[in-house]
Amino acid sequence: MRTIFFAIAVVALVGCTDASLGEDTAYRRLVGNFDTYDACIADKALPSCYQTLTLCANGRVLIDLDNRPQDGRYELEDNVAFAEIGGTMIEFDLTTRSSAQLPGRHSWELVTPSFTGCDVE
Repeated sequence: MRTIFFAIAVVALVGCTDASLGEDTAYRRLVGNFDTYDACIADKALPSCYQTLTLCANGRVLIDLDNRPQDGRYELEDNVAFAEIGGTMIEFDLTTRSSAQLPGRHSWELVTPSFTGCDVE
């Protein structure tokens, strides 16, 4: 009887864990061929100097690596977001702000954008 009660309690606890973040969370990094944001702006060749990754509270993920925004879904497991975007799986570690699937010269930084796009379908 205790085993059944324990199993039910474990299932209930697992069911209560969040599969996404509690608030929209955005990251950005400078595109790889520039050392500084000012150098990128001065070049004027790119429409955007940053790559962006946004993890929405509703489980949506938005990414723009080369001025072609894409979206998908993600689930949070411990401090890692497991995202599927366009058939590609991406694991993004929130603690180290890194991903083996998103290699780059610059590190990702946590930002507070004025607009995340999380509520736009």
